[in-house]
Amino acid sequence: MSPRPQRRGERALAAAAGLAALAIAAAPARSEPPPIAGWPSAGGDAGNSRYSPLSDIRRENVASLEVAWTYRHGDYHDGGWPPGARSGTAFEATPILVEGRLLVSTPYNRVIALDPETGRELWVFDPQVDRERRYSNGYVNRGVAFWRDSRAEGFCAGRVLVATVDSRLIALDVASGRPCPRFGKGGTVDLHVGVMPLREPEYHKMTSPPMVIGDVIVTGASLADSRPDQPPGDVRGWDARSGRLLWTFHVVPHPGEPGSETWERGSLSSGVGANPWAPLAADLERGLVFVPTSSASPDLYGGRRPGDNLFADSLLVLRAQTGERVWHFQTVHHDLWDYDLGSPPNLVRLRRDGREIDAVAQLTKTGFVFVFDRETGEPVFPIEERPVPQSDVAGEQTSPTQPFPLRPPPLVPQRMSEADLWDRDPQELARCRAALRGARNEGIFTPPSERGSVLYPSPAGGANWSGGAFDPESGLLYVPSLNFALLARVEPPAGEAPGPVSGPRERLLRRLAPGRAGAALPPLRRATMDHSFFTCLAPPWGLLVAVDLNQGEIRWRVPIGEDANGVRGLFHMGHALVTAGGLVFHAGSEELRLRAHDAATGEVLASFPLPAGLHAGPMTYKLRPGGRQYLVIAPGGHYGVGRVNRATVLGDWVIAYALPDGGALR
Repeated sequence: MSPRPQRRGERALAAAAGLAALAIAAAPARSEPPPIAGWPSAGGDAGNSRYSPLSDIRRENVASLEVAWTYRHGDYHDGGWPPGARSGTAFEATPILVEGRLLVSTPYNRVIALDPETGRELWVFDPQVDRERRYSNGYVNRGVAFWRDSRAEGFCAGRVLVATVDSRLIALDVASGRPCPRFGKGGTVDLHVGVMPLREPEYHKMTSPPMVIGDVIVTGASLADSRPDQPPGDVRGWDARSGRLLWTFHVVPHPGEPGSETWERGSLSSGVGANPWAPLAADLERGLVFVPTSSASPDLYGGRRPGDNLFADSLLVLRAQTGERVWHFQTVHHDLWDYDLGSPPNLVRLRRDGREIDAVAQLTKTGFVFVFDRETGEPVFPIEERPVPQSDVAGEQTSPTQPFPLRPPPLVPQRMSEADLWDRDPQELARCRAALRGARNEGIFTPPSERGSVLYPSPAGGANWSGGAFDPESGLLYVPSLNFALLARVEPPAGEAPGPVSGPRERLLRRLAPGRAGAALPPLRRATMDHSFFTCLAPPWGLLVAVDLNQGEIRWRVPIGEDANGVRGLFHMGHALVTAGGLVFHAGSEELRLRAHDAATGEVLASFPLPAGLHAGPMTYKLRPGGRQYLVIAPGGHYGVGRVNRATVLGDWVIAYALPDGGALR
């Protein structure tokens, strides 16, 4: 039986979920009707602004929000950590609102259309993914996309696009949820076709929604992170009508392509990873797609991939119609820290030195905020290459410098000392002191070593998949940030002699460029991260940071969440939402509360209990003049995230809040 919506009157379920209605307060009057606004993309718009011009819900009345309706989809499973025979689920999908339907995808990639005012189920599509497979990061889906065919009417003129965990791109009719038969084969494109080498199907999957620009669908991929035998993560463009492949951009260049010279000593043949797993962004007017790429694999040791390794760890800007590279910027050279770009780019409009700039801001795990002119790639604020610590691991070749933006300041600290350790327990403090004293600790970009090195910021961030939310009126970018440290160790060689790289990709490159592949490289080394060091650093671990992109300054920082012992600043992985009502909504993954912050100061104005961790983004909409503004969240947690610190609560909820009847501003 399909799940059904629960209404305000069904108090038993609401009470069981900890969602009792809050006290009713009348909203002040307003002379002009507020705007209508939807949410057509998972990021709010193609530029990932996560901003809404709606202001019915505002500072004065946000505490009066009550639950309007709830819905449960039933797709969740705690697979344990590390994953066993069957992976767990991660409900990270931000719903979208298009053509009168609220659309959400589940961890098992079912797509559900709901009535946005009542939560009533309108249709469900099930792609029948195999629920018994083992995926490295679980069953994850971060939402769907939408495309309308300007040349057609009726069935499949409006299409919901979902990219599945088993690498299928599926087009559905928005009105009925039925597959569009003229797209691909019966509505489906197999995204595994053309991926090379693909040793295991689980090594190439889709977790983020595709990006639609004009009549082109652009996809990245999520790979088996850190495995040296995964494929490269190419970016591809597809015809939105037929599903035909239009172009492929090689994130690990082929011989003779730009960037191939950055894979030195024949390592190009073994180049893997560099995939864009995070959501993309698009400048619809310019026809540009903004692609944040991942690190080259394996993580922590790069002896078999000497060089800068383009186009890994890069903001890559492509022409959507052709896949032509317009510009790029590499944020980390020869990544040894898993500092991949997990945050979607934010397309912003800035006011700087008396002029307005169409810009793009790229958040990073390092805590840096890189800001560029959207069209030319010129930095809005200066960036300098600085010398960084060098590796002492035999066979490793560290980049001598890394890029440092001079403004804005980093979101989180980038060097730790014993004074930063948590003194909550004498024995634990002694353990952490001993670990810190025995490790390499030279600040950010300290390379992994055989004795252990401090990775600070940790590969969790800084900023991660939650990205930022941008207010175009104030120029503030609101960024949920993490403040942790890890220890990274590279193990001594296990007796493997240096030798040529081999495999299907190497054989292909021999055909393309005889004599260039197969050079002798150092043996592959195993590298590990010590997660027990995670809580050696004193809290706050979770922060919400307001960055003034006009001035390149930090406006404020506040801790996220508080536990029963009074510890402030808890682990989180959720997105933020900023509205014209002067509010920033955000939820922690561990505290299980949705909080409404004052956008000007960061002060918490109201909070609401959640039944599960929120790893998706709050979104908001209003369907008609004089109607209610709805705030919708999709709490469901992530089966692995948080377990290094505290357990994460899983669930399957879609919850809509609104002001009480009669409380909408008119």
